[in-house]
Amino acid sequence: MAKYILSDPNFSDGTHSEVIEKIIDQFRGRPGVKLIGYEPDPDFDRLPAELLGRPEAMSEALLDAAGAAYELIDMEKQRGRHPRIGAVDTIEIYPAKDITIEECREFAEDLGQELFRRYAVPIYFTGKNARRPENEGLTFIRKGNYEGLKEAVLKDPDRAPDLGPAKLHPRAGATIVGAVEEHDAYFNVVLDTTELAIAKKLASYVRGKTGGFTNIQGVIGLPQTHRRTGKACVAVSCEIINPLKTPIHRVYNLL
Repeated sequence: MAKYILSDPNFSDGTHSEVIEKIIDQFRGRPGVKLIGYEPDPDFDRLPAELLGRPEAMSEALLDAAGAAYELIDMEKQRGRHPRIGAVDTIEIYPAKDITIEECREFAEDLGQELFRRYAVPIYFTGKNARRPENEGLTFIRKGNYEGLKEAVLKDPDRAPDLGPAKLHPRAGATIVGAVEEHDAYFNVVLDTTELAIAKKLASYVRGKTGGFTNIQGVIGLPQTHRRTGKACVAVSCEIINPLKTPIHRVYNLL
């Protein structure tokens, strides 16, 4: 019986078309891998992709795409507004068909080990692979973003990667890998204002640890440019770790 996994790797370039295409090309035309879609975001300078495939084929595709991203993206020059810590920011793995979450955890573990072995980029494990509770979500790992983590990892043992020395790769940063039982939901609520303080205040209303929804771990206020009007604005960027228990419309209505 064929087993299938889902993955939504996120790369830190949503601006340069030649870089985007070279990364996405690693998923095209591969037996056992279906590229469901990808959507470059120039505002966040971020490239999320969605993949479905057989574990063996998905592993090589993800490794090759990561290699392309590590080669082409320099985190010393990248200035994305979205939280990120590396050229390949996250690779999360989800069970799709006839595969258990434990098998996905093993897949993610092997993938993280091979990423470090092949490219010497430090790895943080999240989700079912997290080594400590605070790393089960992305918020603590990403605290301070690439720029802040680059300094913090040298001083704070709690910020050290799970694989690799206590320092980031000089160009590629670090990568977060893990198996997650439920597919996360990510969305932005754009506000008709340029006051960042308003977005940050609204974010505090829905964030789990500040009294909001327990399934929202990552929510921040961000400056943004409206895609249709080109005007400056702000947005509340949300991550729901279990959208079945906390539907998007409940969060949206509160905001």
